[in-house]
Amino acid sequence: MMRFSAMGDVAMASAAVKVALESGQDPEIDLLSKPYYEPLFEKRSGFSFIKPDLKGKHRGILGLYRLYRELRKNGYSAVIDLHGSLRSLVLGFFFKMGGTPVFTIDKGRAEKRELIRQGAQNSRALKHSTDRYAEVFEKVGIKVKLKRDSLPVLGENTERIETLLSTKNTQKWIGIAPFSTHTPKEWKLDRIIKLSEEIRKEDCRILWFGGGKRELDIIENQLIKQGNDILVAGQFKLGEELTLMRRIDAMISMDSANMHMAAISGIPVVSIWGPTHPKAGFSPLFNERGVVQTEMECRPCTIYGKLKSRADKICSEKSMEAVSVDMVLEKLRECLG
Repeated sequence: MMRFSAMGDVAMASAAVKVALESGQDPEIDLLSKPYYEPLFEKRSGFSFIKPDLKGKHRGILGLYRLYRELRKNGYSAVIDLHGSLRSLVLGFFFKMGGTPVFTIDKGRAEKRELIRQGAQNSRALKHSTDRYAEVFEKVGIKVKLKRDSLPVLGENTERIETLLSTKNTQKWIGIAPFSTHTPKEWKLDRIIKLSEEIRKEDCRILWFGGGKRELDIIENQLIKQGNDILVAGQFKLGEELTLMRRIDAMISMDSANMHMAAISGIPVVSIWGPTHPKAGFSPLFNERGVVQTEMECRPCTIYGKLKSRADKICSEKSMEAVSVDMVLEKLRECLG
């Protein structure tokens, strides 16, 4: 059994799970995570997705113990913790006390703190998150070696997605995901607007990705060009979005969950980086060449996007300001060939 949380991390783990299932050792994997994330995993033999009720009967310590009692009936030979959060560690403790071996990811927290202290210019690149997932699988005897052709094929084909895709002609379809859970990782709106104007001039159609009321309001009121662009945010289920991602020509995104979902969908990804840094191990899988950034001594000032000081805020603003529209357009053209 495996357990997991955080959308970008779950997206990256999806590829590792697929390779584990195809390792030739015929493992049976039950993956425990939030119900919303289920479309991020292929439906296949040997795999089950378990949805805990974390806001109801599985809430808190007593709820996690109740969840443990339900899960132990499945007779797992091992538990893999790919998240290493307080909640997953508590659940792992219950399994250990019950005699089930538990293998937990090494998230390299000390290395990441050192990366911030020394700066990326003076540091080596840390292990990619997918390599850390592979290490945990290897502890239970399952070899996981990720390749571009081992990416999962995700998505849900529906009539409205097929209807939309039927309108695709010779135009390039470019996705833009201008948001992040942590707003310091977002480019300024005037840059996004200018970028979208330049992309339209090159006979491309823009698809706007996002989620939540704030992001939808910004897209509808400030970014989208009615009659030409396609609004994806808030219009489709996650499975439908994943189907759409596999069929567009490229994605432009911040360091965000949409970046990781686009990467595992096998399309070119142009990613914009400021306060965070791909050397921390979160670069879009097989899309390192699409990274857009300006190296600065202060970077990274955060690993995930949370700022702790005024100096972090200044670094965040300067590093995002240093990424120009022309830099992003150049990368996009490179990725499109």
